[in-house]
Amino acid sequence: MKKDLKPVIEKELLFNIVVPVFNAEKYIEKCLNSIINQSYKRFQLQVVDDCSGDSSYEIASSICKDYKNIKVYKNSRRIGALNNIYNLLNTKIKDPTNTVDLIIDGDDYLYSGDVLNILKAKYDQTNCLITYGSHISSKGVQGKKYPRLIRKFNLFRKYFWYASHLRTFRHDLWLALDSQDLLNKNKKYFSVAWDLAIMLPMLEMAGDRQEFIDEILYAYNDSNPISDHIIRRKEQISAGREIRQKKIYKKRTFY
Repeated sequence: MKKDLKPVIEKELLFNIVVPVFNAEKYIEKCLNSIINQSYKRFQLQVVDDCSGDSSYEIASSICKDYKNIKVYKNSRRIGALNNIYNLLNTKIKDPTNTVDLIIDGDDYLYSGDVLNILKAKYDQTNCLITYGSHISSKGVQGKKYPRLIRKFNLFRKYFWYASHLRTFRHDLWLALDSQDLLNKNKKYFSVAWDLAIMLPMLEMAGDRQEFIDEILYAYNDSNPISDHIIRRKEQISAGREIRQKKIYKKRTFY
């Protein structure tokens, strides 16, 4: 006897994309074009140049100047990726439940022109709140799904880090995050390992409403010589330890 298939609920999702940039003049064109050329066009994009010392801002501005759904900003002083992400994600969103946030680093890019369509299908089919997935780097294809018991017993902070690129989440889930948990012991935004600070609370709140996406959605530029994992590895480890020791969020109910 065949089981009834769960109906797919089509939603008019808006993808809210933020791109923090620092000294990425060699990479920013490919990054932005990978977004602009998406087949799913219902998105808005905010790019912030964090006081780069190169031509990142000029290149980004030139590429994006003719698009009404894209805004490019330049900071007068450097404040760090997480502070920029927090500022951009806290701009007013009309319909948080039907808005999905994406974070794309300025030296990386979306792997294909169908990434947003793949994401939309996943959100429609599963009614999930958050996704992470497979990405490609110099080490090949990477990405794993958190085991069922880790999800069931909310043990993300005690397990290996799997919630990597591409990181996406519903905007109402982001709004439920306590901004104090993005700050380190000195009350400053984490300058490294900030992906843990963002994703761990939301994974905990989402519970089973999280999805690992098998398709490669993201190209991670791990060969950039100024990447944190190359020049600030010890700081990453220390920050990651501090983040994992913060309070554990309880599962929350979302529409």
